[in-house]
Amino acid sequence: MSSALDVVLEAGDIVDTRADVVLLKHAQKFYGADSAVARRLEEAGIPPAQLSVPIGEYLFVETRGSIGAPVALFLGTVKLGNFGYHEIRQFAARAFQALESRPDVRHIACTVHGPNYGLDEDEAVLALVGGLVESFMRGAGPSGLERITVVELNQRRVERLRRALERGLGKSPGVEPLPSGWGFRVKRMAQVVQAPSLATAGVQSLDKPHAFVAMPFAPEMEDVYHYGIQGPVRAAGLLCERVDQAMFEGAIIQRIKERIDTAKVVIADLSMSNPNVYLEVGYAWGRGRPAILLVRDVNELKFDVAGHRCLVYRSIRELEVMLSRELQRLG
Repeated sequence: MSSALDVVLEAGDIVDTRADVVLLKHAQKFYGADSAVARRLEEAGIPPAQLSVPIGEYLFVETRGSIGAPVALFLGTVKLGNFGYHEIRQFAARAFQALESRPDVRHIACTVHGPNYGLDEDEAVLALVGGLVESFMRGAGPSGLERITVVELNQRRVERLRRALERGLGKSPGVEPLPSGWGFRVKRMAQVVQAPSLATAGVQSLDKPHAFVAMPFAPEMEDVYHYGIQGPVRAAGLLCERVDQAMFEGAIIQRIKERIDTAKVVIADLSMSNPNVYLEVGYAWGRGRPAILLVRDVNELKFDVAGHRCLVYRSIRELEVMLSRELQRLG
């Protein structure tokens, strides 16, 4: 049994990543990377119906050269709207259990689940890697496993997720940086001891309060979210969540309602006068949830909120400072 495991996170496309096995989910439909692989397999003569995996079950598929890995492991999970941090960690543990039947597997590739459908991206990657590392340390998985590659298409997200893993993996006993390149080497230990950020990610996530962010999904607003909003929210001890409407089919309204209903605070950026954001603010008010309103220019405000307190920011740095103070004021 291998005594060490290399964990790396790199930019790339999971369909082209070279590995022995690629880990995928079937959330009773296909989304994102899972969907992209399913399309490649269909082109190779494997119809999507054969990839449909019931909840709790798994399926190994020979990929016939259609993707970079010769084998794909599909795990059946709950529907996407219910696939949260705890389920991500369970997904990792289930994958390792399934792979015990393949002792010769040395290299696994996977993607991060969650950021594109509303979950806090740091918590999501820590839940995934935390589950994989814990399973390895406990002796689960293929006996010959040597490397896990987490693949992410977005280069800027890669940089953010690496920082999250540095805060988690970098503080864990038995973990050290790789001699070259970005990544960590995890050693098997007699007793599993992890950094709190890895040990609790996905396990205690249901108990962690979250902020729900309503804002336009536009390229020019991405830095506002990642650098002006996420930082203050996390510094306040909250998970930072938003729902990308492009990732949902039919259940988007219910998903938004659920996350607003349970949010400690709703943060709404009214810039660009997006009607969906106004609807989400109205729902938050109706449910009695505290809301912090933001806008780049007061002229973008519509009449129905013009009389309410709104933080007007001219730069991301100014937004970061103002939002931090407002969150402190709200306690």
